[in-house]
Amino acid sequence: MRIFVVSDTHGDLKNAIELYDRALKGGPVDFIIHCGDFYSDGVRLSEIYGQRVFAVHGNCDGGWGEEFKVAQTPAGNILVIHGHNEDVGFSLESAEYLARREKCAAVCFGHTHRAVIEERNGILFVNPGSTRRPREMNSKGSAAVMTADRDGFAASISYL
Repeated sequence: MRIFVVSDTHGDLKNAIELYDRALKGGPVDFIIHCGDFYSDGVRLSEIYGQRVFAVHGNCDGGWGEEFKVAQTPAGNILVIHGHNEDVGFSLESAEYLARREKCAAVCFGHTHRAVIEERNGILFVNPGSTRRPREMNSKGSAAVMTADRDGFAASISYL
């Protein structure tokens, strides 16, 4: 199973579409995860590609209070959050706690506009960065592709 993960599109899907089209060169995508800012962009991606999308609200959407989605895969469940409520810019501890509570083996999050793939205490954390306003030097935007099978998860970041 292949999953396209994007976040922090902030109303501009041009780069997200380019990165999705690149992802398709590696094979079909089974679903899309949009980690917020802007939720409506996740809805729009679903309409453009006819794909199932797991999207959450971010802080720029007025998404305050606990909000998450859980995507089921052969490798285990994926927790989808934006990350502002879990303060992911400071620590992944709250996100890890929520993932354990919801019985998730992976977490997809955004908010920091910085791409990250990190395993922490047996949970894979994936932040695809931002397609619209990346905070990484020399980056014009990024997204992630995850694979999920019975052997587990793998993830990679794709940069423009």
